[in-house]
Amino acid sequence: MLHAIIDIGSNTIRMAVYQIDGREFTLLLKRKHTVGLAGYLSHGRLVREGVEKTVKILRGFMEFIETFGIAHVHAFATAALRSATNSRAATEEITRRTGVSIRIISGEEEAAYDFIGATASIAHADGIMVDIGGGSTEIISYAAHKMQGRWSLPIGSLAMSKAHVAGLLPSGDECAAIRAAVTAILDSAPEVRALRAQHMIGMGGVLSSASRMHGLLYPDETPRLIDARHLPAMIGLFSTGQTLSEADTAVLLRSAPDRLHTIIPGMVIAHTLAEIFAAEDILYSDSGVREGYIWKEIIGVEQ
Repeated sequence: MLHAIIDIGSNTIRMAVYQIDGREFTLLLKRKHTVGLAGYLSHGRLVREGVEKTVKILRGFMEFIETFGIAHVHAFATAALRSATNSRAATEEITRRTGVSIRIISGEEEAAYDFIGATASIAHADGIMVDIGGGSTEIISYAAHKMQGRWSLPIGSLAMSKAHVAGLLPSGDECAAIRAAVTAILDSAPEVRALRAQHMIGMGGVLSSASRMHGLLYPDETPRLIDARHLPAMIGLFSTGQTLSEADTAVLLRSAPDRLHTIIPGMVIAHTLAEIFAAEDILYSDSGVREGYIWKEIIGVEQ
């Protein structure tokens, strides 16, 4: 059977269509709009423009779904709608105007879906999994391939960019401000700050872009594996405040064409976490929350 999964995130709104038969599923199509919904929060409220953009995108998705007769539609929202003080009213309006019933998932649910979805990609029995989103970061500690703890922290690449960066790319001082903000949030979550692991698994668009950048800058190293020691040089390359060379501009555009304003703040978050957790590397996994949702909510597998 065909299922459409709509993921309303802090940075992007995505639709993926899967064919699901028993315990097997195949991705047939993906569509993505980079909206930056977290940027439409003002004093905690999702403003009118954010609602209108979401409605427009979801109507487009529904037109596609109805054209091809896809009977099973699942929609969930993460940090931006979850944290909005007018979340219920905004969600009800979006549902009324689009016909898309939206489930607001908690940070713990998001972390659990991430873990279930990425389980097949875990190469090491013990480690830490991080999903750096636009408005929050989900962190999972696991041992012997089993989840030990899960947390959702208000550390998002778009939120950090909005709070600390004046231009498109951050300066060195702005990167330092992001690092200080991330460290302060971790200091308020001592159980997370105490975690240690040699290896991290990374998910989300920021780490997807970062892994592409790492591959371009260090082509002889393992694909999708980010050496944590290289992150300061990668961040520094794009935070000098000087005009970029053509070669560096090409690397940035090839790595993160739709995340130019969030990729460097996201890498600062990743490097801060890797340092605190004493992790040597970050392996990017392209399976995450949507696949975990399928396993748990449609197929019915916990882990």
